Amino acid sequence: MDKILIQTTWGPTDPTRAGLACTCAVMSEAEGLDVTMFLFHDAVFLANRKMYPKVIPIGPPPVSGSIDYLIDQNVKIYVCRPCYEFRGLSPDDLIPTAELKGMEFFVELAKERKVISF
Repeated sequence: MDKILIQTTWGPTDPTRAGLACTCAVMSEAEGLDVTMFLFHDAVFLANRKMYPKVIPIGPPPVSGSIDYLIDQNVKIYVCRPCYEFRGLSPDDLIPTAELKGMEFFVELAKERKVISF
């Protein structure tokens, strides 16, 4: 099975770009790929259960539907720890499949996966 790593920095400041990353993850998982996401910068809000339903793109499917699907499929979503903590977000509010990690972990994942960047 092909392994892919979808990384994005887009969240509430550009919900359409955030939606494209989420849609790519959903479509890749639905096609049978082994999908992992890594969220940096503004995208960390997509892993916060209080925030992701508020990210509404123009065009792509709703972010909330995509994130809910990824949770249901148990797709692992890694979140940049410094990016998340800098924004004052609580680890208690992470979605169930999310985990805080650092850049070194992203680099390790990227060594064994095809990387798609948004």
